[in-house]
Amino acid sequence: MRDLRGRTAVVTGAGSGIGRALASALAAEGCRLALVDVDPAGLDETRRLLAGAGAPVTTHLADVRDRARMAALPAEIAAAHGAIHLLFNNAGVTINESFENSSIEQLELVIGVNLWGVLYGCHYFLPYLKQAGEAHIVNTSSMAAFLGLPNQASYSLTKAAVKSLSESLRVELAISNIGVTSIHPGAIQTNILKAAARYGGDAAQTARMEALVQRFGMAPEKLAAQVVRAVKRNRMRQRIGIDSYLAEWAKRLLPVAIHAPLRWAFARAAARR
Repeated sequence: MRDLRGRTAVVTGAGSGIGRALASALAAEGCRLALVDVDPAGLDETRRLLAGAGAPVTTHLADVRDRARMAALPAEIAAAHGAIHLLFNNAGVTINESFENSSIEQLELVIGVNLWGVLYGCHYFLPYLKQAGEAHIVNTSSMAAFLGLPNQASYSLTKAAVKSLSESLRVELAISNIGVTSIHPGAIQTNILKAAARYGGDAAQTARMEALVQRFGMAPEKLAAQVVRAVKRNRMRQRIGIDSYLAEWAKRLLPVAIHAPLRWAFARAAARR
């Protein structure tokens, strides 16, 4: 999809971070925007920031874990914009906790948002995307899709699943002129780790990780620019950040040995508790 002007783009998780940056980048391309988030204040702030962009914007309050709400959402957006051409399944959460210490409720939260949210988005929006004649789906995965990270079992699980889902859909939907791209960010300067502290886990370790991400991570605006280029070039995947490239190449070159330093780091952290 070379020209995005006039296309309607749906962005979940648009109330902050990557979603907000994607919305801004898409507005600059001349897209109509349907912004989706569970946080009304965040949605309002994103809409306010886009007020000068000249792009038509609607906001839609939705929890991507809610099947009934996600089923109703495409018709609501199509009624407001006339058509749907681009779907960015971007909403995501994480909890920094070992699998053993994770509650079922914590696991359900991460899997619900990161995986079921993507599945619901793809499933319920697909008929509308097919009607558009040409469309594109972008699913936010992670560098965690390339190797399982300690204290991130549920997050790594969901992001690997999103990667595989995207690869399957890319083949299946090509005959319908629908492109599918999975994006694999490394450390990005968002509030995902700050939000993670609200759901439990090791608060001190999460705070240290959050500080490192804010210091060394990529700005979400740079990510958004790369994602827009990936859509225009119909790429199957887009690794974002040198840490994402390194994670994948390390897993390719040292598929077993790469986990030794991870085991060492996890054991050392556990000994400090």
